[in-house]
Amino acid sequence: MSAAALLDRLGRPGAVRLGMAGGSAPRRLPTACPDLDAVLGGGLPRGQVTELVGLRSTGRTGLACRVMAGATRRGEITAWVDLEDALDPEALAAAGTLLPSLLWVRPRGLDDALRATELLLGAGGFGLVALDLGLHPPAPRRNARAAWIRLARAAERTRSTLLVLATTRQTDSCAALGLEVVARRTLWSGGPGCRPLLEGVAAQLTVARSRAGGVGRTVTLRQACA
Repeated sequence: MSAAALLDRLGRPGAVRLGMAGGSAPRRLPTACPDLDAVLGGGLPRGQVTELVGLRSTGRTGLACRVMAGATRRGEITAWVDLEDALDPEALAAAGTLLPSLLWVRPRGLDDALRATELLLGAGGFGLVALDLGLHPPAPRRNARAAWIRLARAAERTRSTLLVLATTRQTDSCAALGLEVVARRTLWSGGPGCRPLLEGVAAQLTVARSRAGGVGRTVTLRQACA
């Protein structure tokens, strides 16, 4: 979606106030994962950048879908900036996301993705904005640093939570919270003499960075198969 089209849909930055990202919103955005919320002191910090890092097939996107689902079920307006056009709306819906409360943006490249994210954050009213970089290589450091600073400031102004999904760390010190999927294992049911059935997956998540403390704490998240 172009910047002009985005503005036409949302109005000028600051002109709309949707969802629950206003003054009455709590300081943390729950992740819909009770064990993770306990480790994080209630959820992801509002008005700040959270970076979720993990290789392909580690459960990174699945966790983001759970966070998005929880946000929409609480009445928040959300957005997903999908750089590689890889998002599966059916997977989001299966996770419990209320799709009418989600704006799906499919930019043409990294610059457009960063600009669209900045516009969304600046517009205000989005409880959660996810920026999914997929497998895209990082931008040159001198250019990326300035972009992440702008995004962090935009999130702070409107108290929106920005969740960045990437395979490697991208945001440097601009992220208030950094989570990393460090291990994933498949869960099987059944015992001796029984045919094994796929029960789900378990992903181990560690707090790699946190301005609020707790660096190094880990939590194992289980996800059942549909």
